[in-house]
Amino acid sequence: MRPADKIIILLLALLIIGAGYFQYLTDQLNKRMDRITAEDQRLTDKVEDEFTDSLRVYNLRFIGRGKHLRKAQWDIIANTELILKNTDSLASMIDDVDFKLGNLARETERNFKNVRNDIEDLSDDVRNNIRRTKLQLADLDQTIGVLDKRLKDMEILPTIQKEKAKMEEEEEGEG
Repeated sequence: MRPADKIIILLLALLIIGAGYFQYLTDQLNKRMDRITAEDQRLTDKVEDEFTDSLRVYNLRFIGRGKHLRKAQWDIIANTELILKNTDSLASMIDDVDFKLGNLARETERNFKNVRNDIEDLSDDVRNNIRRTKLQLADLDQTIGVLDKRLKDMEILPTIQKEKAKMEEEEEGEG
């Protein structure tokens, strides 16, 4: 027997085992569905019987109860009128709140614009201060340079004076 034949036989065996397993699962699901259907039918019958009994009891109670029905109708009309009255007052309150929210939105937007303008002004001031500070630093650097040059000149001054004194002494000694 060739290895290909063995592989084919093995695959067929696996397929048969898989089919058997799926058949077993299907049978289990069908049994469970049968139990669920039977239970559902039993509960439906029970509910329908209770509903039928309740309906019969209510029908007996409402026979000859016209006075109670008329009172209920008047109560419904009174409640409807109260609802309409409250709806009108609620509508006016909603309009007031809407107006106040609109004012708040406009005022908030105006405040934001003011803040933006203030920020722009401050940024301009900061830029001007930076520019002025840079100029002052440049002036200070220039002044420091001049002072350094003068200091060096002052440090050299005693040496120059000594040299000058020596030269004068030499000239006097020669002359």
